[in-house]
Amino acid sequence: MIRFKNSLSMSIRKLVKTYAIDREGVAAIEFVFVAPIMIGMYFGLAEISTAISADRRISHATNVAGDLTTQASTITAANMSEIMTATSLVMGVPSDKLSDITMEIASFSKDSSDNLVELGKATVGGPFPEAFNADALDDLILSQVSGVVVARVSYNYEPLKLRFFDTNIRLKETFLLKPRKSATVVFNDGNGGAITDYSCSFTGTKATCS
Repeated sequence: MIRFKNSLSMSIRKLVKTYAIDREGVAAIEFVFVAPIMIGMYFGLAEISTAISADRRISHATNVAGDLTTQASTITAANMSEIMTATSLVMGVPSDKLSDITMEIASFSKDSSDNLVELGKATVGGPFPEAFNADALDDLILSQVSGVVVARVSYNYEPLKLRFFDTNIRLKETFLLKPRKSATVVFNDGNGGAITDYSCSFTGTKATCS
């Protein structure tokens, strides 16, 4: 009986020792714990990288809109149509997503009494979500002798929705640029008639302003 108990005890200790040093299946168990974290990080990085790429395109497009506008002393409806078209092309947004874009290009100056004067504004996609307070600009940017062009783009970006973002994100950018060829940029009808506002719309990827 004593010999049986000793044999059983030795067998149990041997079995326990065998299991303690056996490493088979450890990699599979570790993978079960690590895989969800790695997969989550992968999808999260994919979401973030695509959002950053879209934001950079919005920033570049806004700069293009302002830059093209400041290269002229007067802007007609035809000029603005080309500027809005170029801006949308730089963004690289498919034609069926252009309804998610809101763009605004406005030109400001100040009169001899230092009052704000809006020399023209063009919008596409309705009014911009927030009004721009040009009157609060510093005199170094906007004064009686030097106007400013304000370009703004807002895009309702739809994420991949793989991991972190489950709702659309509103990407916005604003650029302020000084006129290149004159003190101010005036919007007119091409015949000298002053125009205060252009309303623009897209047909395919081409913008038409009037």
